[in-house]
Amino acid sequence: MQNGVAGRSELTDLVYGSLFGECSWQHFMDRLATTLPNGKSAFHYQDLTSPLAQVGLVSGFGNDEVEQFHNHYAAVNPWIPRTMLVPVGRGMTGESIFPREELARTEFYNDWLKRQTGCETAIGVTILRDSSRTFILSTCTSSTDPAFNHEAAGLYTHLSPHLRRAVDFIRRGEFATGERQTGQSLFDAIGAGLFHVSETGGIRSMNERARRMIEDGAPVRLGTNGRIAITDPRAAETLQFLLSRQGVQVEPYLATLKATDGSAHRLTLVRLTSEPMTEFLNGPTVAIIIEPMTDFSEPRSERLQANYKLTPKEARIAAAIAAGLSLREIADSDGVSYETVRSHVKNIYGKMEVSSQASLVARLLR
Repeated sequence: MQNGVAGRSELTDLVYGSLFGECSWQHFMDRLATTLPNGKSAFHYQDLTSPLAQVGLVSGFGNDEVEQFHNHYAAVNPWIPRTMLVPVGRGMTGESIFPREELARTEFYNDWLKRQTGCETAIGVTILRDSSRTFILSTCTSSTDPAFNHEAAGLYTHLSPHLRRAVDFIRRGEFATGERQTGQSLFDAIGAGLFHVSETGGIRSMNERARRMIEDGAPVRLGTNGRIAITDPRAAETLQFLLSRQGVQVEPYLATLKATDGSAHRLTLVRLTSEPMTEFLNGPTVAIIIEPMTDFSEPRSERLQANYKLTPKEARIAAAIAAGLSLREIADSDGVSYETVRSHVKNIYGKMEVSSQASLVARLLR
């Protein structure tokens, strides 16, 4: 265990290393857990509108322990209501929030904390509190030494401003990927609208073509509350499911919808894969691709064809790769075989003189 000056310095470095991609947030959590006896760390938040806890990153906890905490024990955790009142940024011991003698008589302590995790208390800090949620970094421990635990709480006070800075960067989307930004312009080039939708249904970003589609009465619209609205009930229900924390997607959702003028559009919904810390803080992101169902022989991708000598089909596939779709997802969205898409990709590689999807995106970024 090391939570002196050297330990604080190392953990601070890991916060910024995780933020800038030099290491993972899991590495930070694993190191944090080692600072306490039988340490088990978690970064989670409590939503005042729900009895369930959302656990983002853990170290040391088993899957069953996390699932039971999420589904039941968070709701009976006597520390949770008190954390709404403690100062943001100040490291706290469990005893400073809720008396130990009272804790020992609770279901939370006897059935989960002691019996399942083998711990006696926790050290933690509130990183951020907004209108409905409290974000907490905490470590359960078997230590019952008040002096030791109080000293350990000082480590969390030290880490708090650095973690808050990292959280603010991530929530503002400071590290949006170049692939996603490029994907927007590429979808513009082939006449397709691309929306990135947040957990609340708000639009994180959209390309210029998507803006024009909304104005022209496409089957995807912007509601008066600023949230995306899909005119087809089944598609709208699927979007809501994919935007939920429990919304697991096996394959892209595909549908053909009608605009207000009667024209047909192809709709594709894809839940994007994000770095765990980003998804925990910002929630899921779903890409909505909407495109007029016109003949691919029409000159819909003149800029890409002129720059790289790609066919319209090849231009669309290149745009989809840059937007983060896998070859399997592209095949499903186009209703063709995986091998057909691979054949097109080989042609794209040859024309653009690249040998991988990564180098393809890098070439398009130039």
